[in-house]
Amino acid sequence: MLVVILIIIIIILIIEKIINQKENDINNIKENYQNLYEKKEYLLTTTELKFYKLLKTITDELNLTVFTQVSLYELIKPKNYKDFNKIKSKTIDFVITENNCKIKLCIELDDKTHHQTKRIERDQFINQLFKDLNIKILRIPVENYYNIEKLKQKIKESL
Repeated sequence: MLVVILIIIIIILIIEKIINQKENDINNIKENYQNLYEKKEYLLTTTELKFYKLLKTITDELNLTVFTQVSLYELIKPKNYKDFNKIKSKTIDFVITENNCKIKLCIELDDKTHHQTKRIERDQFINQLFKDLNIKILRIPVENYYNIEKLKQKIKESL
C-alpha cells in the first residue's frame, strides 16, 4: 500500500513539473517575441499617407478601391516555392481595384530610397515581372505637391 501511495505522489510531482515547464515555455515564448519584434505605430509613412489621401479621393471619384502595402504574393501566384521566396517579402505601395477587387493598377511611390542599388535591382525585378505578367504599374515620384487633376489623368490613362 505504501508503495502505491509513493508511486502516486511521484506521478503527481512529475505531472506538476511538466505543467510548470509548459507554463515556463509559454512565458519564454512571449518574452522572446517582445525581444524579437517591435510594434509599428503606423502602416504608412507620412509621405505615403499624404499620397494615399489624394489617391483615395481619385479612386472614390472613379468608383474604384485602393489598398495599401499589398504583398506581392497577393498579386502573383508563384508556380513553385523557390520562386515564392523571391516575392514573399516584397510589397507594392498601392493597388487600385474594381469594387469586386479585380486588380486594375499598381502604384509605386518612388522616394529617394529608389536610388539605392538594392532598391534599383528590386524595382527592375518588379518592372520585368509585372511586364511579363501583364500587370499594370505606375511609378510616381515623391513630390511636395501633387496636382490632383494631373494625377487623376495619369491614373485614368494607365487603367
